[in-house]
Amino acid sequence: MKIVIIGAGKVGYTLAQRLTEEDHDVILVDENSERIDLIRSYLEAMLMVGNGANPGLLMDIGMEDTELFVAVTDRDEVNLLSCYIAKQLGATQTIARVRAKEYILQNNNPALASLGLNLIINTEMVTANEVMQIIKMPNALDVENFANGKVRLLEIKARDNEDMLGKRIRDLEIPDKVLIGGIFRHGHMIIPNGDDALQMLDNVFFLGERKAIEGLEEKLATTRTRIQNVLLVGAGLVGRNLAILLEKANYHVKVIEKDYERCELLSAETDNVIVINGDGTDVDLLRDEEVGDYDAIVCLTDDDKLNLLVALMARHFGVQRTLVRVGRPEYIDLMEQVGIDIVFSPRLLTSNEILRQIRKGEVLSISSFEDSKAVALELKVTEQNPLVHRPLAEINLPGTTLLAAIVRGEETIVPNGRTVCEPGDQIVLFTLPEYSDAVISYMEA
Repeated sequence: MKIVIIGAGKVGYTLAQRLTEEDHDVILVDENSERIDLIRSYLEAMLMVGNGANPGLLMDIGMEDTELFVAVTDRDEVNLLSCYIAKQLGATQTIARVRAKEYILQNNNPALASLGLNLIINTEMVTANEVMQIIKMPNALDVENFANGKVRLLEIKARDNEDMLGKRIRDLEIPDKVLIGGIFRHGHMIIPNGDDALQMLDNVFFLGERKAIEGLEEKLATTRTRIQNVLLVGAGLVGRNLAILLEKANYHVKVIEKDYERCELLSAETDNVIVINGDGTDVDLLRDEEVGDYDAIVCLTDDDKLNLLVALMARHFGVQRTLVRVGRPEYIDLMEQVGIDIVFSPRLLTSNEILRQIRKGEVLSISSFEDSKAVALELKVTEQNPLVHRPLAEINLPGTTLLAAIVRGEETIVPNGRTVCEPGDQIVLFTLPEYSDAVISYMEA
């Protein structure tokens, strides 16, 4: 697939890196020649210096055979204009990242089409929504939805659920309409069978009907207190969006922010959020604000090291759940090793959201997990699909691949060997990245 990315900043570079690893033909454009020169030795993509909103440049690149055009510069107007021009010149699908609220439209808004846009992505809202999902499910490391919310994926740490440790999967008490799709162990993803047993350091991926997954999480959450009181450190765009979401969901929220103007802005946007103008690294302030009484702390400043320090201090004071934002994804493993519960990268979350939109043929969405160590594919089954009219026991899917869920109308089915797919079904498959292209080719054969 030919993909053009405008903007070689953190998001653009990360996106280009992941797409080239998947063998897409990527063209990365940025006005900053020094930035392009810096990444040239790290990226196997076509790199160009120029203004992404320049019609002449886009004509030279060739929009008529561009299947995906993504604009992720730090200027909203450039992103919107470049997408509009790209669509006029023939690009199939266009995605713009925007930050200003006045430019954000719901993705079902008819005005999107008139602007030449298929999708608008706001990094700060994507991040706030992801953190909100995790706060709602205190046992979760990650939560993803498929098939318009009918199917849900839940990632947990095995060590948080001692009753599971050492048991074979076939012996676990897992609700109906739920299965274990993957186990992340020592840096590698395993697609398990019933004889695999869970180990202390495993991350476990459950897939199934949304309500059944919610019931499972409720059961698992008995080992943790439900989160009700949340402390945020940092009131930038992510912090403000998250505070508003938490307030609407009736959480008790307090925010600590050094910048007085940001404090005033958040106070004006909320009714019941307590806003403290102060330094989140001030031990006396944390003690005075009784940080240990909070169920969770979310550290959201632009300084990775400061976020880690504040989270560790909060842990010392007794905060149950620590969530930390990082600008550099390479810090994620290190922070988890020193005891941070959830480490999230807006850069990775945004690139994941964009990757989910890369649709071709019957592929409805593609999601990756654990730094692209596993992939979930959502596809539509057609009459010509090799799965149709045959029990799954007779079908050999490429590589290590698990058909995890089938959505048929309003019904969600967790399949077994006797299950037969029908035309019109939506299916969710869990596989390893090296097999994803083969799985897609098999389904479209």
